[in-house]
Amino acid sequence: MIFALSDIHGHFHQLRRRISQLEHLESFAAGKDTLVLLGDYINRGKFSYRTLEFIWKLTQASKNNLVVLRGNHEDDFLEFIDGDDTWLSADKGLRTVGGFLIPEEEECIKELAQGGKFAEVSDYVRSCIKERHAPLLHWLRKLPYYYESEKQIFVHAGVDEEAEEDWKWGTADYFFVGKYPPTTGWFYKDIIAGHTSAKSVSGNPDHKGIYWDGQSHYFIDGGADQGGRLLCLAYDEETGRYYELLPTDRLSAILKAGRVVYDEFIPL
Repeated sequence: MIFALSDIHGHFHQLRRRISQLEHLESFAAGKDTLVLLGDYINRGKFSYRTLEFIWKLTQASKNNLVVLRGNHEDDFLEFIDGDDTWLSADKGLRTVGGFLIPEEEECIKELAQGGKFAEVSDYVRSCIKERHAPLLHWLRKLPYYYESEKQIFVHAGVDEEAEEDWKWGTADYFFVGKYPPTTGWFYKDIIAGHTSAKSVSGNPDHKGIYWDGQSHYFIDGGADQGGRLLCLAYDEETGRYYELLPTDRLSAILKAGRVVYDEFIPL
């Protein structure tokens, strides 16, 4: 099986429950299944650093069956580290960056901010993160933009489909993580993406779960950062069928517009 999660946005506890769920599967624990994470691990949720650190440690312990991709929020964070202050200015109350700091550093930042020294705040935060989290930043910079299997392309936002089979070379890096609006319809491989919520792509405010356009696109962003849940796609490589792995340990077959036709129990 291939499993995929996307757009965690600092919701560490939802991620931990999903990983625990997969770890109870004998085939996953044995390294026979693959888990692909599609990016956007940070920002908006309360536990961005904890989430990122957890994923990093998972890669160190995995049996080469974990693929970690980057999203636009990881790219934005790295641009901040490299000198662009845009990302930090949008981090209200240091909700995201606070997890990367220790209490003494946060107090120093508050003093600088109260003195109106906003440029100094950015430089100080940047230096603290670079000094304490250098190995994690090194790992983050090496994350790929996509993962290609025999029949699928896993990517945060999408690819340049006009390039057809040359999409690897025809798609700019920013497009892999920031493509909008999303594309639907036929492509020669199935595309599994996050970035835009499944509900938004469906056009149905009552839609829940993974959205399949009926042809080549599966959207798995469950809007965890907006009160939704972390969706998990499952692909059976033997049968070529797609499912949504529910929190109740059932596989629900996905039909066009996300309709569910039946459930199968997963042997735990």
